[in-house]
Amino acid sequence: MLAESGVASQKTLAMTTRIMKSTQRTKGESGQVIILLALLMIVLLGFAGLAIDGGNLLTQRRRGQNAADNGALAYALKRNLGQNDSTGATAMNTILSSNGYVNGQANTSTSYSTTTSSSGGTVTLVLTSTVPTAFIHIVYNGPVQYTVQAQAQWISSIAPMAGFAIVGMSNCAAVGGNTIDVTGGGNSGGINVHNGDMFVNSTETNSSNDCAIDPPTSANNTGITVDNGFSIVSVGGYNYSGVQNMTQPITTGYNNGVPITDPLAGLSEPTCTSNGTSANGVYQPGNWNGSNLGAGTFQPGIYCITGDLTLSGQNAITANGVVLYFINGGMRFTGQAGITLSAPTSSNCLGTFPATSASCTYQGMAIFVARTNTSTIEIRGNGGSAVTGTIYGLSATVQARGGGSDGTNVNCPNLPNNEETCIIGQVIAAHAYGNGNGSLDVTYQEPVVYHPPPTIRLTK
Repeated sequence: MLAESGVASQKTLAMTTRIMKSTQRTKGESGQVIILLALLMIVLLGFAGLAIDGGNLLTQRRRGQNAADNGALAYALKRNLGQNDSTGATAMNTILSSNGYVNGQANTSTSYSTTTSSSGGTVTLVLTSTVPTAFIHIVYNGPVQYTVQAQAQWISSIAPMAGFAIVGMSNCAAVGGNTIDVTGGGNSGGINVHNGDMFVNSTETNSSNDCAIDPPTSANNTGITVDNGFSIVSVGGYNYSGVQNMTQPITTGYNNGVPITDPLAGLSEPTCTSNGTSANGVYQPGNWNGSNLGAGTFQPGIYCITGDLTLSGQNAITANGVVLYFINGGMRFTGQAGITLSAPTSSNCLGTFPATSASCTYQGMAIFVARTNTSTIEIRGNGGSAVTGTIYGLSATVQARGGGSDGTNVNCPNLPNNEETCIIGQVIAAHAYGNGNGSLDVTYQEPVVYHPPPTIRLTK
């Protein structure tokens, strides 16, 4: 009995010892769990801070970038409208402050720099802002901020081939046909440029120097001339010295002798959305067959013309704020007929830029000949014709044709000799001809020619 009792006591003692050791381990492990939970809580708060505060930082940065982009564009727009740096900065700061970014306030810092040239410039805006946090400051004590940069460019509205009164685009070396030519004899016929240069987009094909530029041989002609201080400029390399009836010297080798491409390549051809109408000699813009147009008054707008527009006798057309768009025909006047035509301006154009049906898209464009149209546009002298603006015909011929000598044109009173036919603006055409006694006289005036719209854009 005693032996059995001793054995039981030993078992009880061993069990008690195991329970005490187990209890001790449990108390030690529970303390470790608390420490681990505390560390895990910090990690979880860190992740929460990254999720919440990081997301907020990205949102605020995007908001700041949008404000900076719009601020830079506002500055560029003002400068492109001809206003000064101070006005541009005011516009930029107005955009920034409306979005809550004021330099020196609310932990915001802004600065900008500019570069300018004769054709425009760029503005670079830098914005730095501090973002308030909710959790991340538990593990990070520094400021949470971002910096964004925006760069905008403004490009001034520059006339294509600025400074050139006549731009002869035909490359006679490649396709034949004189680029600048006086034809048909006569006593006063010629090509005369005032207040600008003349451009010839062709090399010569032979030593006689009569492909690109073919002046008259008669001493009675006015020849091919530009005013003192201006030049005839050619991509060709031929030496024209000694050629009669032509202003000398000629500047050769323009564009390293390589013919240029269409200077108005970026301008879409006009469109008309409805047919034109007329009543009592007053015509409205729209689609027209040239044979249905005649003497009278053309109201402002775009006239899309199929076939030839012809006029005879002593009839006349008056067209102010008008674009004549020749789709597959040309213009020809006979007798004493004439035209007084001026391109659309900001005060009389119709529609909204950049719609091709809006004459406001073509401010400064008086005549637009479809690029594949090879017809002839005659500005006849006997009727006292005058065109103000740009005449553009990439494949067309523009010529003066008349039978009389220079006379008085009340629409061009300030030109030398008061020429009967005058163009105030610019001619860009495949060929420019003076025919017979008709003298093609072009006076370059920068404000009235076609200008592409000014451009602003984000570059960074």
